[in-house]
Amino acid sequence: MSAALAAEAPKRQRRSSPPQLPPAEPQPRILNKRDLCREAGISRTTLDERIARDPHFPVLRRGDGNGDSWEFDAEAALARLADDLPRPDGELSPNQKFMALRVLRMERDMAAEAGGLLVAAEMRVALARGLTGLRRGLTGPLVAKAGETLGLTRDQQRTLRALIEDELRAFVAGLAQTGLPDADE
Repeated sequence: MSAALAAEAPKRQRRSSPPQLPPAEPQPRILNKRDLCREAGISRTTLDERIARDPHFPVLRRGDGNGDSWEFDAEAALARLADDLPRPDGELSPNQKFMALRVLRMERDMAAEAGGLLVAAEMRVALARGLTGLRRGLTGPLVAKAGETLGLTRDQQRTLRALIEDELRAFVAGLAQTGLPDADE
């Protein structure tokens, strides 16, 4: 055999690799208030209210300025905002209040269009006119007609008129307690 064949190529020695470190945990994505509001699609006021109501809101660092110095773990904060926390004492959220008022306004408009809703000012005017007409009719022509029919003297007619006016005053006083206008308005 030839010497060239006899000489083997040197074996490559394996290099020792440095010890494997466990993979580093991914760092949380940090957001300030403005960026958190933008990503969550909420207003700054809504975020501030939520932080005030939720003692477990994931705040990494509280700020004291205009919101830029606040720090939040983005994923934890967005997940917390997605949770629907109950409001104290059955209080509605601003959006729920808006929607409830919108429904009431639509119901009122539909009732007014259908004629099932009276305008309070128009009703007060109609009631005042009706009561005034009733008072005039009861204390004027009715007393004179009763005087002629029953043969009452002028003094008896005055007494009857005074009794009717007293009853009408008591009736109007009762209406005043209900919040309705009296006949003289």
